[in-house]
Amino acid sequence: MRYVRGGRVGTPHEVRARKEVILSGGSYNSPQLLQLSGVGSPELLQSLGIEVRHALPGVGEGLQDHYAPRSVARVKNIRTINERRRGLSLVGEAIKWATTRRGLLSLSPTMVYCFWHSGETTESSDLQLTFTPASYKEGVQGQLEDEPGMTVASWQQRPESRGYVRARSADPFDPPIIQTNYLVAELDRRVVVAGMKLARRLLKSDPLAPYYAHEAVPGPGVQTDDEFLAAATQRGTTTFHPGCTCRMGPADSTWAVVDDQLRVHGLQGLRVVDASIMPRMISANLNASTMMIADKASDLIRGKSAPETMAGSVAG
Repeated sequence: MRYVRGGRVGTPHEVRARKEVILSGGSYNSPQLLQLSGVGSPELLQSLGIEVRHALPGVGEGLQDHYAPRSVARVKNIRTINERRRGLSLVGEAIKWATTRRGLLSLSPTMVYCFWHSGETTESSDLQLTFTPASYKEGVQGQLEDEPGMTVASWQQRPESRGYVRARSADPFDPPIIQTNYLVAELDRRVVVAGMKLARRLLKSDPLAPYYAHEAVPGPGVQTDDEFLAAATQRGTTTFHPGCTCRMGPADSTWAVVDDQLRVHGLQGLRVVDASIMPRMISANLNASTMMIADKASDLIRGKSAPETMAGSVAG
């Protein structure tokens, strides 16, 4: 394996593995590294001037992510993170954290989660909503608004739309091309619209009436499905849950990259261990499942089999 330490002007190095190489670059970097190494679609590699060492067209294909439109309400009779993050309020929160490890600085910004059925699929729960007692300036990542606000993000748990990750050039320092293809599938559009309508109903519900002032985003003028969909494309973001770009599957499929032991099809001594091996997006955040993949991979690498009781229950 060749790499450069110190960026573009750094020193090239080469290391060799005695047993196996474990690739854990994540759903964006793992497929790019495979492609730069000559493993991937022959058409893509040849167009970039990369020698085809192993044809595997599924590398980088099938990207899925949770896409989340965000609804924002102005609130009253209560303080939100927007006001508490500045001035004397922030000083007080810092002192509270330093002395008691409690308070605003000890909390996640998202404090409430909701799972719901949109009515558009047969799955019992196909929507996830998160509630944050804060709101963000449009077009400015992570910058809070000055006015008190609340944000509800809603997303489809099992999207059908798929994109891809492809090397931009043969230069490893060039970021890959990431094409998400959000909301390409008709079902995805219907479920996302249902999620935004649900967010509106919840924000305007009786229990929140003492605190709800008015809807800021998408705004009361948005009423039809087409208007909701347009708002979703304008005010939606990734939830940072990318997966499925080096998918696990049978060797005779055109899309699979690794087998059920996480070994890259057709190659020896190379495994991929990260969220990219998921065949399809899971109906949850990725952190716990990715940790499980890593834990299972350690057993596979060591040749450790499942406990007899577990193996028996699975077989039965």
